[in-house]
Amino acid sequence: MISLFEVWLCLPVRYTISNLSRFGTYCEKSIRLQMEKEFDFGCFNSSLIKDNCGKHLIAAYDPTYLPKSGKHTPGLGKFWSGKDQKAVKGLEIGCLAIIDVDARTAFPLKVVQTPDKTTLDEKGMSRVDHYVDVIKSEVLALKSMVDYLAVDSYFMKQEFILPILKEGLHIVTKMRSDANLIYVYNGPRSTGPGRPRIHGDKVSCGSIDKRKIREFAVDNDAVYYSSVVWSAILKCKVRIVYIEEKVTGKYEILLCTDIELKPELILNYYQLRFQIEFLIRDAKQHGGLEECQAGSEKKLHFHFNMAFATVGLAKVLFWMKLPDQQRGAFSMRNIKMAWYNRFLTDRIFSNLPLDLNCNKIKKLYQKCLDIGNLAA
Repeated sequence: MISLFEVWLCLPVRYTISNLSRFGTYCEKSIRLQMEKEFDFGCFNSSLIKDNCGKHLIAAYDPTYLPKSGKHTPGLGKFWSGKDQKAVKGLEIGCLAIIDVDARTAFPLKVVQTPDKTTLDEKGMSRVDHYVDVIKSEVLALKSMVDYLAVDSYFMKQEFILPILKEGLHIVTKMRSDANLIYVYNGPRSTGPGRPRIHGDKVSCGSIDKRKIREFAVDNDAVYYSSVVWSAILKCKVRIVYIEEKVTGKYEILLCTDIELKPELILNYYQLRFQIEFLIRDAKQHGGLEECQAGSEKKLHFHFNMAFATVGLAKVLFWMKLPDQQRGAFSMRNIKMAWYNRFLTDRIFSNLPLDLNCNKIKKLYQKCLDIGNLAA
């Protein structure tokens, strides 16, 4: 696996098994056999995160579309493509990630391919049920690191949030603009018979009552309000953060199932959710996520997880180890370029009678490593 990680990090061409063999030290057959074996990427990534990240962590989950041609690839179906803004033929994977709040970056935990509609129908499951199962499969690892799971507005669904709450994780997400919310009644209790009143009036999302939903922050772009309200969909109290733009008057509503969490943290956690998008981008652009040509379900699973694990490993080895003042923006391109330069330079220097202890040779060696380096 170490040899495979090394070649995966430096491969300058498409991520096929043939190319992995050409640049690595193992033949195609050995790589194919390795990709068919079980490797616990969840445990590997979890250990990497616990050993190198801080204690202030949150989880995030996001599915992403992968283009794929052919007819016989496992899981092939129609999935939503954000780029095309419609469902198109291909594959979908769900990425479960851990976000370091202080470092403001995401690390992969586990990647699972989404089954096609026919397979899900045979199991009597919906796609949301599958997403829930993915998170449940890593719930012990998640609960040992985080208390909150940040997801986008697609997951503002009862069938997703309630099962996750039962597992002991709180949700941070975005609500619809016409969310069904009710003010919590805090007035005097009636003395007569019957159940005491617990609900107030319905929240008019377009014009909130600012005596009940109080302002807690303001900046150049928006005013931020927060309160505890009743969610008609979830049938429980939730804390909302209401964001009102100053210029346009448009608004967004964030939700957290933990009513004790500070609104500033809810806002921060949802903004940090976007770090998972950068993680997916790096895996696609520099980890060969979209380039797998295998037709086996096990090989696909290995390839997808390897693409993400390589990005996470690169962050730990070449970025997180730097002092905060020297860290700057993370650039997977620069790391991959430097690793390829090292691979190529070592290959050339090993065939020449050069003494690496010589200062001139050392300087030349270092110059070779920095070829093609760009500012992130």
